Amino acid sequence: MADFTEKVSEVITKVADKASEYGEIARLQALIKTEEAKKQEYYYKLGKLYYELYKDAPASDLMEYMAKLVASDEKIADYREDLKVASSGESTEDTYEDVDADPADTAHLDETV
Repeated sequence: MADFTEKVSEVITKVADKASEYGEIARLQALIKTEEAKKQEYYYKLGKLYYELYKDAPASDLMEYMAKLVASDEKIADYREDLKVASSGESTEDTYEDVDADPADTAHLDETV
C-alpha cells in the first residue's frame, strides 16, 4: 500500500508541476500581450503627434500618408456635415459616395506594426 501511495504522490506532484509550468507560460503570454498592446498605443500616439506637428511640412517619405490623412480629415468633415443635416431632418440633394475609393488604400489598416 505504501508503494501505491508513493506512486500517487509522485503523479500528483508531476501534475502540480505541469500545472504550475502552464500557469507560468500563460502569465508570461499575458504579459507579452499587454506590452504589445501598450506598444501599439505608443505607435498610435507617436504617429498622431507627428501628424499634428509636421502635417504642413512632412518628411518626403511620409508625404503619401500625410496626404491620405488630410483626405480622410476632409471626408470626415463632409460626413459630419451630412450627419448634421440628416439629424436635423432636412433632406439633401448631395449625398456623398466615394466611387473612386481604392480598396487597396485601406489594406494597411489590417496590418500589424
